[in-house]
Amino acid sequence: MAMATARRIRTAGAPPGRGTRLDTPTRLWLLLTTAVAAVLTVGLVAGFSLAGRESSASHTAHDTEVLYTEVQNLSYSLADANATAATGLLIGPQTPGQFTSRYDADIAQAEDLLAAASQRVTGDAYASAQLKAVAEQLPQYTGMIGQALAENRLGYPVAGAYLRQASELLTGSMLTETWHVVKEQQDATSGGLGSSTAFPWWEFGVGVLALLVLWRVSRRVAGVSRRRFNPGLLGAVLAVAVLLVWSVYAAGAVSLEGGSARTDYIGLAAAQTQISELSLTEAYVALQQIDRGEDQGADAAAANTALKAANPDPGSTGPSDYRAVSGCVTQAIGLAAGGRYQAAIDATVGSGKTAGEGGCEPAVGTLRADLQKTAAAEQAKFGRDMSSVGSEYAGAAAFALALVIGLLGAASAAYGLNRRLAEFR
Repeated sequence: MAMATARRIRTAGAPPGRGTRLDTPTRLWLLLTTAVAAVLTVGLVAGFSLAGRESSASHTAHDTEVLYTEVQNLSYSLADANATAATGLLIGPQTPGQFTSRYDADIAQAEDLLAAASQRVTGDAYASAQLKAVAEQLPQYTGMIGQALAENRLGYPVAGAYLRQASELLTGSMLTETWHVVKEQQDATSGGLGSSTAFPWWEFGVGVLALLVLWRVSRRVAGVSRRRFNPGLLGAVLAVAVLLVWSVYAAGAVSLEGGSARTDYIGLAAAQTQISELSLTEAYVALQQIDRGEDQGADAAAANTALKAANPDPGSTGPSDYRAVSGCVTQAIGLAAGGRYQAAIDATVGSGKTAGEGGCEPAVGTLRADLQKTAAAEQAKFGRDMSSVGSEYAGAAAFALALVIGLLGAASAAYGLNRRLAEFR
């Protein structure tokens, strides 16, 4: 009994917690480790999240959208080359120099765009295969167009047959393959916009959980040290709060800027599509007049479909010019459908000294310039908005900055708890 009494006396006189399985210093070390791990986790998660969204915005603006524009411009260059060649044949045996120069420029640009886009899609088997097929067919197309122009200079009717074959290759295969890549890049751009502007629920949840952990740690420390507040833990809470506020603010800001970028991108895609459809309209109108009814109305139907697709948005600068083009083209289609082919040709390209510069040509040129101006403006706005999205995440420094804040918070928590530990040394 005397030994038991002595044991109780020694236990009663020992420092608090020494008789338990986990003494006070050990508990403080565990709390310190928990607090530091919680703050570092938030810093890492915030850093990866912010850097990932910034990288997605940068990739969308500088890679995906650029590739989309290159492929979309490729489709326009091909369509415009076909329209130029077809319209040139309408004028007569001698194709005007401006048409030859325009055709050559379209083909040269198509070759350059094909080379650039093919390099960008390296690693994408589907897009690479589509563009490779276009590259292989382009010499076949230019060969048939060259033969058509040569036969036309000699006044041989077979020129129309070569033009028809070339047009069918371009519209039936080359443009289809190009549009497949356009659609793929449209989806990729939309996906990039979504991922770069999505609300970071995972990051937000980790931050809130870390704040709850720090609150529990501070309660335990207060119970051990008899002090209500620990300056180090308050610094850790502040660091986590800064990361949370930064993330939530950035998400709110980029949702607005991302919405503007999405609107710009829709406008850009629409204008670029309308430019290509306008060129297709020209080609089908010319083919209807060259075939002289042999197509059984297919060219007229295709021209009307393309004409409707070339209609610019009501809020742009092109509707009035579109009405002029629509009226002229509709008249030319109607004349050809009625068998008045020479009148249709005159209405399309002019006659006499104005051949190639009259008819629908001035109105089409004005509308094309309107659409190109709209596309350039929308692309510039898209680039500015996507740059703003990236800047809200602190640009390329997002990960480093978030990690520094996390390290400072962890160091603050370690400092505060080490001061409590020092009382037991």
